[in-house]
Amino acid sequence: MTVVDWEETEVPKLKEQLTTKILAEMEKQGLSQGEVGRLIGMDRKNVNKTLRGTERGVSINQLVRIANGIGLKVDMIIKRKK
Repeated sequence: MTVVDWEETEVPKLKEQLTTKILAEMEKQGLSQGEVGRLIGMDRKNVNKTLRGTERGVSINQLVRIANGIGLKVDMIIKRKK
């Protein structure tokens, strides 16, 4: 599990890390973008744009939706500053 320190990590970096994990899992399972789209009810083109980061306003929520759809669980830890 990756623990995120919001002080040190920017949202684009989080999206990049999540996308990397998703792509690795898709490869491991032999899933195409079209198959992922069918699993989550998203058009293949939108899956592609989301994973390439070219879809304007891609949210972490969209990436989590894809991750969940291929069997990944995304956890977030919130803790008090030291």
